[in-house]
Amino acid sequence: MRNTKSIRVLLVQPPSHDRETLRRHLQRVGFLTETSWPPSPPLYDLADVVCVAFRAVAEANVKLRWNRDDPPAALLALLDFENPAIVREAIRLNAHAVLGLPVRSFGVVANIFVAQNNFKLHKNLSSLAQRLKTRVESDKTLNKAKQILMSSRGMSEQEAHKALRTHAMNRRVSMLEIAKAIAGADDVFSALEKLDKFESSKEASTPEGDS
Repeated sequence: MRNTKSIRVLLVQPPSHDRETLRRHLQRVGFLTETSWPPSPPLYDLADVVCVAFRAVAEANVKLRWNRDDPPAALLALLDFENPAIVREAIRLNAHAVLGLPVRSFGVVANIFVAQNNFKLHKNLSSLAQRLKTRVESDKTLNKAKQILMSSRGMSEQEAHKALRTHAMNRRVSMLEIAKAIAGADDVFSALEKLDKFESSKEASTPEGDS
């Protein structure tokens, strides 16, 4: 758990007694605290935790512009009224923690750290998912290249794999780059074959003497 003095907190709330109370409490325990109203997305990147008063955002009809899939910081929802629509919006934006208003001294610091921890987990899972997706796409490309070699050169799967590896080593590039080149060339040739067939069928269907 990090020291509070190294954590930057942004309060996205309109001026109010609740905002001033929360700001003073956070500063008192050591958080680097700033306020913003209306919401200013460029400031999100400068914070570790962004605390948003969701009801105020909805009532003011202002845009939060929060990237739920790739959040710039931990999102802590400030809720002063359990309106189902407001709660759904906090869930839709993947809020990492919730803090009730009016502020009570107990639970504020804990929720800041919980939000940060959940944010890190979110980032780690997103990174893992992206790596797995890249791995699957790479495997598909390698398998396609091997299938092309097997059908065009009469190779076994083991021989095709060895050929890819040998070419990659000789050219000092990755096997994936060689596989992409083979798959790309095959796609081009397939497209040309389809075009040739289309042109041939078009010529065959044109009556003689037509200009």
